[in-house]
Amino acid sequence: MIPNFSPTTGTIAICGIGQMGASSAVAFQRAGYRVLLWARDEAKLRAVETELARQSDWSNDNVGPAKREGGQILLEPNLARLDREADVILDCIAEVIELKAELFRKFDDAKTRGALFLSATSGLSITEMGRGGECGPLLVGAHFWNPPHLIPVVEMVAGEDTPPERLVAACALMEDIDKVPVRCKDVPGFIGNRIMHAMWRECLDLVEQGVCTAEDVDRVVKLTFALRLPALGPMENMDLVGLELAERVQRYLLPDLARNTIPASCMTDKIAAGDVGMKSGKGFYDWTKRDAKKVIENRDAQIARQVAFLREIGEL
Repeated sequence: MIPNFSPTTGTIAICGIGQMGASSAVAFQRAGYRVLLWARDEAKLRAVETELARQSDWSNDNVGPAKREGGQILLEPNLARLDREADVILDCIAEVIELKAELFRKFDDAKTRGALFLSATSGLSITEMGRGGECGPLLVGAHFWNPPHLIPVVEMVAGEDTPPERLVAACALMEDIDKVPVRCKDVPGFIGNRIMHAMWRECLDLVEQGVCTAEDVDRVVKLTFALRLPALGPMENMDLVGLELAERVQRYLLPDLARNTIPASCMTDKIAAGDVGMKSGKGFYDWTKRDAKKVIENRDAQIARQVAFLREIGEL
């Protein structure tokens, strides 16, 4: 049985109030859905209202659908209510497969009713998660990208036990909240994270080998190919420059690229020292000397401009 998802009949239960959970709640609420937003810590749950309001302000008509009437977000500390009422259960809790499976095992009533189970995992196995959570035939991966209230694509992943009609229903739901569902096989990291981590591996290796500084890596990326990416994806760009040229360069360059299968020591050494990035105040940058809040605001504003541009040229 596949539930009928629509703003008038569908209740969306979202588990977790981090960036993914809060932003996803905003996306469903703006599309007219009733959202039950749950977290283990009731005090933190109440405190998320400010973040919900901030993200809702960004969700204007340039980056999302026109706001529908009737949508609401209800903060709910009682998981049993989600189990009773939800047509869709979206997992946005910590990226630990055992925790996600444990959460799904608690939804007995939802399973009996044939609710749609979704996980916002960025690359964990949907097959393994579904089997561990006893909901394999009901589960579809739905990887929202950060910040999910702005980024259009959601990677949709069927596990080995997921019937095709489940994936179809999940993709239709994403389209109804004005997202772009991209189907992907159940491989580690899915599509985007495999590409991003391949780039990060090379970036870290360049810094590790002393070829350039971390700041230089960011300057080169932000001021070269990143400028054209909104209009020209990597496969389009290969066609543009010519596949024969791309092949010649790869024959010369690929043997020299990083092939390490463990994280670079220039990153693990920082982690060991407690310098884990923005949240600790220091990583590759000293964030005590930079306005982290402004960096995130600039990121969001630029994404909004790019989404508006993609709509203008017909890519969205």
